[in-house]
Amino acid sequence: MGKKEIEEKKMKSKIKLIVFVLLIAFISSYAFIKFKKSRDEDPYKMFGIFAKVYDIVIQRYVEPVDQNKLILGAYRGGVQSLNEDNSFITKDIMEKIKDRFNYKGNIGIKVTKRGNYAQVVYSNPESDAFKAGIKPGTIIRKINSMQAFNMSLYEINAMLHGKVGDKIAIDFYSTDLSKDIEKQFEYKEYKPVDFKIDTIKNAKVFKLFRFTKECFENMKNYIKENDTPIIDIRYSMDDNYEEMVNFASYLKGEPLSVLAKTKEKEEEIKSTIQEKFDGKKTLFLATSSLTMGAADVFANLLKGTPYIKTVGGRTSGSAYKYQTFKLKSGDYVNIAVKMFKPLTKKGLLPDIRSFIDDDEIIDAVRRYKKEEKKDNGDEKKAA
Repeated sequence: MGKKEIEEKKMKSKIKLIVFVLLIAFISSYAFIKFKKSRDEDPYKMFGIFAKVYDIVIQRYVEPVDQNKLILGAYRGGVQSLNEDNSFITKDIMEKIKDRFNYKGNIGIKVTKRGNYAQVVYSNPESDAFKAGIKPGTIIRKINSMQAFNMSLYEINAMLHGKVGDKIAIDFYSTDLSKDIEKQFEYKEYKPVDFKIDTIKNAKVFKLFRFTKECFENMKNYIKENDTPIIDIRYSMDDNYEEMVNFASYLKGEPLSVLAKTKEKEEEIKSTIQEKFDGKKTLFLATSSLTMGAADVFANLLKGTPYIKTVGGRTSGSAYKYQTFKLKSGDYVNIAVKMFKPLTKKGLLPDIRSFIDDDEIIDAVRRYKKEEKKDNGDEKKAA
């Protein structure tokens, strides 16, 4: 076999590899969606469609196709099409960011990916970021001049950690000012905030960020001292399911459990407390599409309790635990390996629909209380 034939054979093998990799990405995104619409559809038809698309791209794309970029894009797209918070991280990027999670410095925010955008779920009320206008719902556009749109969630979370005293530049869209802002922040050792009691339109609201024993005791006291208790979990993405199930058990007044499901097995996380809320007053649970993790399962556990009303927006439907795996190539994937239930995959629909800003939540609660009082009065008259 001559040199030319050997080169041609290598090229054919390379093209087959590229096609194979792209097929993986295609199957996990486009084909996956199509299968949901029609489970009986012949998958080989999908392969044929993809082969035509691939052929057109190679032959007609106006600029030279970078095959490495194409392959990496296929990996990334395949992983993230299943769950936007999944990540594919190249070995070069991992080498640059792997130590960041060991640093104590951060800027006090937690994010998720929404439509490839990095969106803030939690912002520490004591942080410089919060004071600068980075609040739940804020879109992070750039981190140190790098487009967050092109970064995996794993990379973004790594970049949000750094050595105490170092600086980081964040470009974000301010909803308050309706414009893009670029600002430098210093990495600081912020202590996590478990809860905060805010006064909104003369109503006291218990903002729950983390399910901890200290938070539990303070929540009980808050409920006792307020006629219209509002537990706000709109911006919580905590992962302490062991403590969360005790919160839910107390409020519901019965033993509860959470199911932790992996590919291989299911485990039950049971409540361990005996205390019970008496249920003599209506309790409101404020939710939003940024209600994630243990808070989302919390809302699902309490759904249907007569004296507990969810108010606000549909929850995220996301309660996963992620794990990082190293590939033989030296690259990495960070994927969801555990799901917690009960969970409404499309997001739990609240009992009382409302826009999720503070004022709207309070107004919705007051309208409900007014109607509740009126209905109780009518019942007494009828009796």
